[in-house]
Amino acid sequence: MFVVSTESKILAVLSHVSYFFLPIILPVIVLLVKQDDQFVKHHAKQSLVFHAAIIVATLIAWLLTLVLIGFLLLPVIWIVGLVFTIIAIIRAVDSEYYRYPVAGNWVK
Repeated sequence: MFVVSTESKILAVLSHVSYFFLPIILPVIVLLVKQDDQFVKHHAKQSLVFHAAIIVATLIAWLLTLVLIGFLLLPVIWIVGLVFTIIAIIRAVDSEYYRYPVAGNWVK
């Protein structure tokens, strides 16, 4: 096991928590500020791809509200985003590298 500084944990958690405010923007800022820290870089990239995927899924669901299925998809997308974000936050606090199911191995 490796030691992760408190600052790195905070920045990694901040990248994930930004799902609730400033998605995409905050992970990019964290990524630019801490490029030398592999732990922070990993979590910022994962959250960036996940936030983008959630935004795209939400936009598609909004379009699908025209045929009424979007009303069913929107709460599912919100719950999935919430659950995976909480899991990522817990893993970051525990100094673990976490891969979102959506981002997976696309981001290294």
